[in-house]
Amino acid sequence: MVFSFDLGVILQRDTRRTKRRSKVIRRRRRRDISKGHEPSLEIPLDLVIEIFRRLPHKSLTRFKLVSKLWSSIVCSKYLTDLSSSPRIYMWLGFDEENILVSSSPSSPDLDGSFVIDQDLTISAMKGYSVSHVYRGLMCFTNGTNAQIFNTTTRQLVVLPEIEESNIIAEEYKFRKVIYRIGHDPVHDQYKVVCIVSTHNVRRMEHWVFTLGGGVSRQWRKIPSPCPQHSPFTQGLTMNGRMYYLGLVPDLLSPVFVRFDISSEEISVLQNVEDAFWCRYYYTEIIEYDGRLAILDYSDLVKDGVMELWVREDEEKNSWSRKTLVLHPSHMNMVKTHIVHNMSLRVQGTTRNCDVILVPQHITRPDDQFIVLPQVTTHFYVFLYNLQKNHLRKVYIKSNRYNTKRWDVVGFDDIENFMSL
Repeated sequence: MVFSFDLGVILQRDTRRTKRRSKVIRRRRRRDISKGHEPSLEIPLDLVIEIFRRLPHKSLTRFKLVSKLWSSIVCSKYLTDLSSSPRIYMWLGFDEENILVSSSPSSPDLDGSFVIDQDLTISAMKGYSVSHVYRGLMCFTNGTNAQIFNTTTRQLVVLPEIEESNIIAEEYKFRKVIYRIGHDPVHDQYKVVCIVSTHNVRRMEHWVFTLGGGVSRQWRKIPSPCPQHSPFTQGLTMNGRMYYLGLVPDLLSPVFVRFDISSEEISVLQNVEDAFWCRYYYTEIIEYDGRLAILDYSDLVKDGVMELWVREDEEKNSWSRKTLVLHPSHMNMVKTHIVHNMSLRVQGTTRNCDVILVPQHITRPDDQFIVLPQVTTHFYVFLYNLQKNHLRKVYIKSNRYNTKRWDVVGFDDIENFMSL
């Protein structure tokens, strides 16, 4: 039996069927609306963000692949700022390797201990040290080389060499290279700042690198301010600006430096009128109740005293000064744990105005700091609340690791899903 088909007839038949089906669908929609059934609406954006905020980071990482809209929501600064999973990052030293771990609080209110629950170690970190932890990003350095690690997505990117740097190219025997991460709130971009200076601080350079896809993968040199200086504090980034203190040759007091991350302009600000600057080993810039502050903790271990300067007005450069004295019971706690050749180091602050004080076993031959193994296998930090003048000890518990070679390298409470 032979069948013959007329293609035109078939197409006409299908067209008529499609039209009839469309009419039926339109009639049903009008009928549903007349009965009070409203057509379905899209989920509001604020509700989507609230749902995303409650999901684990593995789910959010997968959601970035759904669409450009979802990817932009997951990586947005707004969602990042809502993150609330504080973590303490530590290096643990063993005979063959160093391990990078992080711990989370055992209770939501941070009143209990922290528990090590993540091993972040990857082979590319070997030989590197942590220079900065900021908003879910971690900077590793080894001499003039640097890498950026996303602690949430576990993505690692190797930054290119600064080939046009004269100081690096001339291979000075003594030079200082510092890398810091900052956030530009105007363009929602993350930038890495590199400060290169010679040992005598007669020459210095400032370089900027923008992270993220779709931008130039090159370092840009920006004008360095006068006077020439060498940073000695960890620095603080807040409200789109990076602040640090720098030493100037032949000057008794350091300079106060501000870097605007958006405009990439550097300014040397007027200093605080006080003579505490000579004790720069134990001075750090911190955030206090949303304001810029400087903490001098050089007499903390010996006398239980700290000096706090808080900037009250940026334009007038007005500062208030407050002397903080530990309660005798808190002082006994410090004396019990901080023994000979040990000290405390400021490692940032929490959102509750708690200064993080890290025990550090050090020696200082020839006026240089050398960190030694700790005297205990108990991992811990002190949290000092500046507003309440209250000190407490927080243990970092682990059932797996046992070593006296440990150091807390950062504290962060941000989950960042940006692509490096």
